[in-house]
Parts: sequence; C-alpha cells; structure tokens
Amino acid sequence: MKLLTRFTRLTAALLPLAIGAGFAGTAHAGLLPGASYTPLIVAGAPPDSPGARVDANVPTSPFSGVVSINIRYANGDSFICTGTLVSKRDVVTAGHCVDSNGNGQVIDINAPGNDVRVVFNSQPNPGDPGRAVITADKVSMNPNYQGFGNCPPGVNSFCVNDDVAVIHMNTDAPDTAKIYRMMNPDTVSTGTIVQFVGYGTTGTGPDGFTQGPNFRVKRLGQNVMDLFDLDDEQNFANGPQEVWYSDFDGDGQDIFCDFFGTCTPVLPNGKEAGLGGGDSGGPSFVFMDGEYYLFGTNTFGGDFTNANPGGFGSFSGGIILASYSDYLEEVTEGRIQIIPEPGSMALVGIAAAALLGARRRKQA
Repeated sequence: MKLLTRFTRLTAALLPLAIGAGFAGTAHAGLLPGASYTPLIVAGAPPDSPGARVDANVPTSPFSGVVSINIRYANGDSFICTGTLVSKRDVVTAGHCVDSNGNGQVIDINAPGNDVRVVFNSQPNPGDPGRAVITADKVSMNPNYQGFGNCPPGVNSFCVNDDVAVIHMNTDAPDTAKIYRMMNPDTVSTGTIVQFVGYGTTGTGPDGFTQGPNFRVKRLGQNVMDLFDLDDEQNFANGPQEVWYSDFDGDGQDIFCDFFGTCTPVLPNGKEAGLGGGDSGGPSFVFMDGEYYLFGTNTFGGDFTNANPGGFGSFSGGIILASYSDYLEEVTEGRIQIIPEPGSMALVGIAAAALLGARRRKQA
C-alpha cells in the first residue's frame, strides 16, 4: 500500500497538450486530497514572468538539444510534447506522448496520416539548419508502460511509473543541437535540485496557467525533488526509485511540508517553477562539474481543489531515468551515453540529513 493512501480522492491527466483542444483524463486513487493530476514551466510571482523564463534559440544555449515534439494522427488530432536529444538520432520523451489509446499502445507511424516530428530550435532564424523538423522512422515505448495511471496486474493503485519512450529520427540532428549524457545514480536524495526545460503551457504562481504552448518557445525553471515512488511491479514496497515529485512553493504555500513533513528549501522567485501541458517528456537535468546531465523526464503535474491549476500550491513529477537505463541502452543500441554517478548526488542536493527520514517511500 502506498504511504499516501490516507488521502482519498485524485483525478489525473497527462501533460502532453492537444493543439487547439484540452487533453485530460480522470481516475481515482489514494494519493493527495482533492488533487487534480495532469501529465505536463510556470513562473513565480511578479516581477518574474513567463517571458523572463524563455531560453534563446541559439547554439550556445546549454539547452539547444531540448526539442519540441509534434504527434499527429490521421483523424486530425495533433499534440505537443518535449524531448531530449541523447544521440544524433535519438530523443528521449514520455511514453504517454506516443500512447495512441491510453493503454500503452504506441502510435503506428506507418499508418497513413500518422507521424511523429521532432522540432529543433538550436538556431533563431527561419531557414536555419538548427530549426529543422525531422520525422521519426521508429518510436519505442517502455514495454512496462500500460497507460497513464494504469498499474501492473495485482497492483490496486494509481501508477505513473514506466512512462518512458524513445523517438528515432530518419536523419541526423543539426550539428548545433547539444547531445546530453545521462546520469545513473544509485539513489536520489530528497532536496536534489533539478532544472526543467519545456515547450508547454505557462503562467505565473499567483495566476496559474495563462498561456498556451509553442513549438518554438522553450522555458526554464527549477525545483527540488521532495518525494519518491519505488517500483510499481513490486507493489511500491521494494526496488529502485522510479518516480519523483516536487511542489511549487510560493505565497506561503509549501504543500509537501504541510502534508508529509518534507520541508525542503524554497528556491528564489525567478528560479522555482512548476510544469504545464506540453512539458511532458522534457528533461529534468542536474548540473554538476559544469555539465547538465539528463537525470529524469517531466511527465505529470497536479493541483488541489483550492489552488489555481499550475499555480503556487500545485505539484509536478516525472520519471527517474536511472531505473530504465537497460531499456534506453537497448532501444538506442548503445548510442545513449550513460555514466555512473560522478560522485555523491549530495553534491547537487540541498536537503539536511534530517530530511532524509522524511523522504517518501512506498510501503506494503
């Protein structure tokens, strides 16, 4: 049973965003009280703003290899997600971005009218090679992913684990797009700071979501990993950390501190951020020794009954990719560079030792 089952009502939805339409689903589980989940960078309070979070589309940006993704179906449906370049041909994203039926069936890109396109933004001007749009010739989904919220047989819960996919492109990425190495730590500590990058819905802490996504505009933000889920195939009682959660603090709100006693520091206004629709599949980076390492993916967000969606008091989360390194190595045929933990993750953490006991653990 999950540690958080004392809370009774949850609605859930993914963070890809339909172009011109909402994209959401509902479910019930015992995670957070009155919470509304969405699979999903939102700025803090003024003078911070969505415009202040925009990252320039230039080769010198450390995030030039973060791409937007367009998933299109023959019936006219079109969705936006975010992804990370891990080789000249491979992009890591979220499984639900390429799930055609909500139950883990990967999009058939060979069907007429269906395709997946990777949109690069490593140069600023129309016609620049760094603004290439490259079509996928293969899409892979983690075989354990059964759809957002769906659990393995025999697990009676709401599961957001295993939500990982890889897009293989039919030509090389632009030379101006950065390729990222993936970090493979043994464990992750409460208080680890992560860097978000995404093309999704945005807004401000006081107002929540106010602006839609854009394939050519990526935004930046940071947050702190607060809580973790273990392996859903082991009923959350054992196994590696697979899912991370962070809350969007501001205006006196710190929900995970209030609910779980996990009181990590609040980042400065202009740094702390939440996630929005279209950020799904985007990177959670950790910065160490002058390099941004791919650490996780951003896959969902949530809010509570009395909170503005995406505003202060909401929360976000995603996948810890170390748990899926075998899958990623296999599907990229070794093209992804996965490195062992370069020293203790405590170097990028900010939590006091006393907080480690408050780390969320799934329990039987």
